[in-house]
Amino acid sequence: MKFLKLRKMDKEKLDSVSELEKIRELEKQKSVNQRLESIIFKKFKEIGLEDRINKMNTRLEEVAEKMDELMFLYQSNSRGKTSPSIRKMRVKEMITMLIQQHGSLSAPQLSELLNLSRTRCSEYLKEMGLKGVLESELKCRRKLYKIRQ
Repeated sequence: MKFLKLRKMDKEKLDSVSELEKIRELEKQKSVNQRLESIIFKKFKEIGLEDRINKMNTRLEEVAEKMDELMFLYQSNSRGKTSPSIRKMRVKEMITMLIQQHGSLSAPQLSELLNLSRTRCSEYLKEMGLKGVLESELKCRRKLYKIRQ
């Protein structure tokens, strides 16, 4: 009986020792990870990646805000709750934004992107051209619009 008690105590000690070893191993790994992170951040600063990453993050936030605005515009336009003049202004803003992103676009391309009829899109493009916001050029029987510089 005494032998069994001793054996049980030895097993408990072994279990507690193995748990301590696991804890030590985890602590070592944490300290190694912290050292690696500090080395990586130092290298980022030396190379200048930290600034680039921050710039990219701010740019991504700006794009996300624009996308939220576009989604809001799309949802409000699909419900038909906005007045025609406000809708017209918003569509023209979306046209200029899309042309800035793509460089130049034709009326059919824009109408597809904006889910407008080609004639309505052409009307908006013509108005924007007359106001001096856009300029057009003919390429292979296709009229491409770009932002006037």
